[in-house]
Formats: sequence, structure tokens, C-alpha cells
Amino acid sequence: MYRESLDRHGDAVQHVAYFLDDSTYDDAAAHLKASGYPEIQSFRLPIARVGYFDTRPAVGVVTEIVGVKEDGQQFLRDLKSGNF
Repeated sequence: MYRESLDRHGDAVQHVAYFLDDSTYDDAAAHLKASGYPEIQSFRLPIARVGYFDTRPAVGVVTEIVGVKEDGQQFLRDLKSGNF
């Protein structure tokens, strides 16, 4: 997915990510799919679930949603505070 974007568009924005609580991930993914944006890929990490959806026809970039679990929430707070 990244290589394809680089080949087509060069050094440009490839995707936009939205971080949300893991408890809302399924609803967000279902909404994107029901709106006609197919899932390109998804995977699970110990602290989050990640999904990429093809929103390029509507907004020009891929949309990533990241459903962050509690451990991941603390990680994000640490990053924002510079504690990493």
C-alpha cells in the first residue's frame, strides 16, 4: 500500500489516521464499510486494532482507524507529554 502510493504520487500524504477507543472500533469500521469504503487491510497489535479503508475517491487519501486499548491509551498520553 505504501509503495503503491509512493510510485503514484511521490512524497505526498498517503493516509490520515484517527485514533479512537477500542470499544468503538467495530462501529467505526462498519460505518466506513457501509458507506462504500472497502477495507484494504487490518491487523491487531497488543495495544490496538488497525484498519485501512479506501477513502481515496472521496478525500484523496486512505483513512486509517486505530482502536486503542487501555495500554495503548497510556502510551499515547506518554507520547503527547514527551515521556517516551
